Amino acid sequence: MMSDIRCINLGYVVPEDKADEVQSVFNKHSAWMDDFYSDSNNGSEHLINSYFTRAPEFINPLDPTAGVTGNVIFTLNERFTSMESVGRHAANAQKNDYFPQFGEILQTYGTVISMGGEIYHSIR
Repeated sequence: MMSDIRCINLGYVVPEDKADEVQSVFNKHSAWMDDFYSDSNNGSEHLINSYFTRAPEFINPLDPTAGVTGNVIFTLNERFTSMESVGRHAANAQKNDYFPQFGEILQTYGTVISMGGEIYHSIR
């Protein structure tokens, strides 16, 4: 394993007609993270990096020419300096006014929910 680093990795499969609505909530979370983990807040003591993705769900990911399902896949990937920082993140995120919507989205569309995952391989 690679030191004390821990991750939050969340995956969602969302119907295309709900994707913009879901992304608007994720945009609120990313805006909060930009502020909460800013250099002026000593954010690098807790958050190493973070990225969110959006992609069409392919019928056959090995053959994109087969078309798409009509769903959108979102991933939220956050890498923290420790498990304590994961807990700190979760506790503070839950204080935000958008968090009930965030929880509903996770319950409705969440397919991968990994809190505190350990990195066992990384390049860069």
